[in-house]
Amino acid sequence: MELNELLGIGDFMLVEQSYAAQKEIGRTLEYLGKVKEGDVAESIRIFAETRNKNKEKELIGIAIYDKDLGFWMVFTDFFADTRNKEDFEALASRINGTKEGEKEVEVERDKFREGVIEFYSVGLVNGLFYNCDLDLDLGGASFYPRQRTEALKNVLAEFLHENDLEKDIADKKTLEIGCGDGGATIALHESGIFPFTVDINECEICKGLEEGVLDPKHSIVLDCSMLSAFFGKEFDVVFGFMIGKLTPFNRFEWEGVLRGVHRILKDAGKVLFTVSSEEEAVMVKEILKDDFEGEIKENKDSDGYLDHWVYIGALSMGQKIC
Repeated sequence: MELNELLGIGDFMLVEQSYAAQKEIGRTLEYLGKVKEGDVAESIRIFAETRNKNKEKELIGIAIYDKDLGFWMVFTDFFADTRNKEDFEALASRINGTKEGEKEVEVERDKFREGVIEFYSVGLVNGLFYNCDLDLDLGGASFYPRQRTEALKNVLAEFLHENDLEKDIADKKTLEIGCGDGGATIALHESGIFPFTVDINECEICKGLEEGVLDPKHSIVLDCSMLSAFFGKEFDVVFGFMIGKLTPFNRFEWEGVLRGVHRILKDAGKVLFTVSSEEEAVMVKEILKDDFEGEIKENKDSDGYLDHWVYIGALSMGQKIC
């Protein structure tokens, strides 16, 4: 896996039981506090790669080889808040391997994050953290209706053309919220778009990973309202297909997700969301009106329910969509 290669280690474990738990790092701090010098055969201090030679290196993790367990334990505060980072660094400073077994490595931030994501994806599929008990034998049938894929590809082609993204979309950083089992992700991939995919449902993510639709390095089990706690303003486009059944009664549940999207978009960032009804599309536009210039379109290639209405928006500070 990615982390094995980055750190040059063999079998390893991350102690937190989910990607989301890497924010609070409760188990990380607890385990680090219990490590004794005699337990450690080797240690690797992990620093974020920097091109500025005058800038102090940032410690983002430590890996130790436990003599008794016989494998590596990787601890990181990469996603933690300031208070937890301070506690982490204090505990990590106490840990040393043998003189010959102490090393340092510098890693690219994005590669390290992908490695952590991949660990939890593989662990999910292997039942390490959560047993989804999936029955994937459908006798050759597909989870993913081809009609929907083709209809979404038409929507995406129009979106890319209107926003002058056709030539360089593969180089853009994108994210899909509420990806589920990857039913719409196929259309993105076939349109040259390879996003981070996020959903709160472990079993849906697991299904998409098992089917090879979702990328283990880019698929995260996470409440989408928490995205800004894990990502900065780094995405060019955020997608969301059939983002939920929006009604006046559950609108508040989606407001937290949709109103947080602007916090992870670059200044010229754009969004494309689909829903089943015009009323829902109007509700999306209303929720996003303070941060986005948006428009609503009917998707006439839809089956009449899936992705029937489309909302396209651009951050108000960026390019205005006419």
